Amino acid sequence: MMKIFLFMVLQFTITISVCNAQYKLEPAFPNLGSFAYIVELVNADDGTNRLFAVQQKGRIYVFNNSPGVSTKKIFIDLTSKVSQHPVCGLFGLAFHPNFENNRFFYVHNVYDSAGSPSGRWLRVTRYTASISSPDTALVSSERFLLRAPLPSSFHNGGKVQFGPDGYLYISFGDGYSGGAPAQDKASLLGKILRINVDSASPGKTYSIPPTNPYFGNSLGYREEIYALGLRNTWKFSIDFPTNRIWAGDVGESSYEEINLIENGKNYGWNKMEGSHCYGPCDTAGRGFTNPVYEYPHTVGTAVMGGYVYRGSLHPEFYGKYIYGDEIPAKIWALDYDGVNPPVNVSVVDTTFDIATLGEDENKEIYVCSYNATTSTIYKIVNKNVKILNLKAAVQGLYNKLNSRLTIRDTISVYLHSASSPFTLIDSSRTVIDSVSMSGLCFFNNSPSGNFYIAVKHRNSVETWSRTGGDFFENGNIVSYDFTDSNPKSYGSNQILMDDSPVRYAIYSGDTDQDGFINQADVQQVYNDVTEFYSGYINSDMNGDGNTDVSDLIITYNNSVKFIAIQKP
Repeated sequence: MMKIFLFMVLQFTITISVCNAQYKLEPAFPNLGSFAYIVELVNADDGTNRLFAVQQKGRIYVFNNSPGVSTKKIFIDLTSKVSQHPVCGLFGLAFHPNFENNRFFYVHNVYDSAGSPSGRWLRVTRYTASISSPDTALVSSERFLLRAPLPSSFHNGGKVQFGPDGYLYISFGDGYSGGAPAQDKASLLGKILRINVDSASPGKTYSIPPTNPYFGNSLGYREEIYALGLRNTWKFSIDFPTNRIWAGDVGESSYEEINLIENGKNYGWNKMEGSHCYGPCDTAGRGFTNPVYEYPHTVGTAVMGGYVYRGSLHPEFYGKYIYGDEIPAKIWALDYDGVNPPVNVSVVDTTFDIATLGEDENKEIYVCSYNATTSTIYKIVNKNVKILNLKAAVQGLYNKLNSRLTIRDTISVYLHSASSPFTLIDSSRTVIDSVSMSGLCFFNNSPSGNFYIAVKHRNSVETWSRTGGDFFENGNIVSYDFTDSNPKSYGSNQILMDDSPVRYAIYSGDTDQDGFINQADVQQVYNDVTEFYSGYINSDMNGDGNTDVSDLIITYNNSVKFIAIQKP
């Protein structure tokens, strides 16, 4: 599809490193079934952890973001509202920042209607989700925002997203017109647009942000324009930690490009293709902005804009721009800090066409294949790493009043062989969150197999996992919860905390980390109490920053119970 639909081309100006043997794509939701022509995957950022898959022909599906999910539901069916031309349809979906309360969402699509050269228009429309049935939206709630006539059926753009300023950003392609509209400030085509959907100007269902570059002009320029000179920005994304707008823009015959979109900037099309003249070099004095990265058609032919990675499962990607190319289908990671030259690394090659990348509420990234009957949502898997999603509570830090830990704190995690002599094989460190009591551990130096998990906090007894250990496989995530039952620890060596869902915790009090809570630990805490010690020290059992009688009581009670490490 995208070969026709995007007409893209790409270039590079720096050597591309290859490490794709390390990664693979696996179905993220193997029980969900397939889709038809997925072109967008987004979340509502409303705390429900749902994902919304947009099908080109007009349907939007919703489903729970769980690996075992097996059902999806039609959120809204806009088949009758969008053009069914092979390269047209429904492309973009964005949820209002206040979606939890107003239930508004916005779509980007092509529809058929007289009045344009091709009989088709680009359009942005608002719809409203149901109050009583949140997994359903109302077709009758349609509210038109803006449109642009298309000279052809191609180069439609395809993205809408809200920025940190609360404004809606929109990508419109040049309409496959030879590119002239991209430089025409009286046209919406070939632009990134920005509008305020929370207020209305006379004659409009939206208003113009006063910081838009052509706000209030008297020259006939479209005030909605935020940036111009773009050929066909299929997908862009806004990285909220930095507020940078990353965009993949389709090239013509030689190059594809990645741009950082900024207010008022002109990215050169149809005078430039990437950083190269297109046709006669008519660039003098125009102030064009070059892409931050480009590559030629010998590398790829259809750029798919992606996302800056801000998730947890791939710390090696953090802060890098993950994007793709459709033909041949590839995924890359671009590292660019705005100062040093960009470094582009191949992540994985695929055997299928891709249409888009998606992001969930946890900032994990997905890759969507493009097919009439077997469109599938994939996740990126590191074949060399085992991941442990660990949940554990530390006795002294656990607050019974709110079922939380006093502080987020670091613990050490070890993998031991499940066979005698239970040799230490691998280790990791993770921060246990105070609310979820969970943290991710990454193990890079061990084969697949059965292992015991051992966890150790700075003042707790090392605690081993259940008898027999658990199976770990490279590329997979294992979840282990020490808190939900006492047998989850070897020898049931955990303390019952309360009757809440979090019931068990690791014993605190082993200040000298010798594997026993005994008189030596009590003496150390007592000495620190009498010296009025404070700060992040081993004798501070409850993490309140002071060593006092409450810490001494915890240590003493565990010492008289002869609490000690228990392991095979």
